[in-house]
Amino acid sequence: MVSQLLFGEGYEITEETSAWYNILTQFDHYAGWIDKKLFSPVSDEYFKNLEQGSYSVLSIPVARIEAPDGSALYITAGSTLGKKTEKGIVTIDTLSFRYTDPVSEPGIPSDHSIAEFAKQFLNSPYLWGGRSVFGLDCSGFTQIVYKIHGTSLPRDASQQAAVGKSISNPEEIREGDLVFFGDDKSDVVHVGLALPPDRIIHCSGKVRIDRLDEKGIFNQQTGAYTHRLHSVRRI
Repeated sequence: MVSQLLFGEGYEITEETSAWYNILTQFDHYAGWIDKKLFSPVSDEYFKNLEQGSYSVLSIPVARIEAPDGSALYITAGSTLGKKTEKGIVTIDTLSFRYTDPVSEPGIPSDHSIAEFAKQFLNSPYLWGGRSVFGLDCSGFTQIVYKIHGTSLPRDASQQAAVGKSISNPEEIREGDLVFFGDDKSDVVHVGLALPPDRIIHCSGKVRIDRLDEKGIFNQQTGAYTHRLHSVRRI
């Protein structure tokens, strides 16, 4: 698994076989295959609205919503809730869903900090390609936290390391800055969110908070450094 689609996210079909679609995701332009049974078409107009960011985003780890047939559906933080028509109702193309849990409205800065959103995921397990509270990888974690906060990030850590502004002075690091870590070849292999003055929240085994210094991430449970500092970027 290379990534996951969350509820309401759009994609374009680029290739098909007898049982599979190759798709390009709309939110982060990531390519992968999905089973044809998962396909659900939407109108061109609705798809364009998604491209323009005309949607709400779920801002709590898990929510129960009511499907058009009245049955329960559970969705996770960062899910795209389509167009809001009235209190408690969102529409995804021609389908209407009822919800009661908090969402982040499009184009409106959240009252919550990046750290508050990030800490909702504490103890979520690591899952390669994961983007939900039930399993995340390091860049899936940072991407979803920023999506909830109203900002789009690329999917992979190496791609995220190419956006934003470089922060070279450790004393200038702010809460929510992206902190990157490298391997022996100086390639970016890990990312987390800064919690100044000396902590980082990141997904390694699970979403956790560890000590951060000029060398990298220090795991106080094992008494060893786990990741070597590469760079810091501000979005």
